Amino acid sequence: MAGASNISRRGVLLGRGSKVARICPPGATIETLAACTGCGACVDACPTNIVRLDGGGPSLDFAHGECLFCGDCLRACPEPVFQATNIRRFPHMAEIGGSCLARNGVACQSCHDGCPQQAIRFRPRMGGPFLPEVDDDLCSGCGACIGLCPVGAIRAGERRKEGAHA
Repeated sequence: MAGASNISRRGVLLGRGSKVARICPPGATIETLAACTGCGACVDACPTNIVRLDGGGPSLDFAHGECLFCGDCLRACPEPVFQATNIRRFPHMAEIGGSCLARNGVACQSCHDGCPQQAIRFRPRMGGPFLPEVDDDLCSGCGACIGLCPVGAIRAGERRKEGAHA
């Protein structure tokens, strides 16, 4: 995946997944951002205010909102930055890190409560709060859970590949 860093198996086990460097709005890619003039029309059009101009092109910041996949940024853009339409899923997914409250013995299900796709479920465990798991088939990568996490333990990470050797 473009813009993502590699991570070791140990890093995955320790909850350090591979963070996505830049999150393009739905329908835009790193390659198509070259056509961006930095006019800010996509920023103004976003109903959840998550589009930011970063380095001259749009990127998403899920700290205070989620992507609704509404297409307003695409329709507002006068340049050929947005190539695909009807996008309903990002190439990244939610990734829950080691600082998660539930993983550290504190009952919290904020991410589950805010997930519009119900992609975050909690697995029961003995002697502690339930543990979060992200279903990569259900997660759209919308970012709704990211801003809701009280300790910032969730970020956009690479989607897991199918199969052990994919």
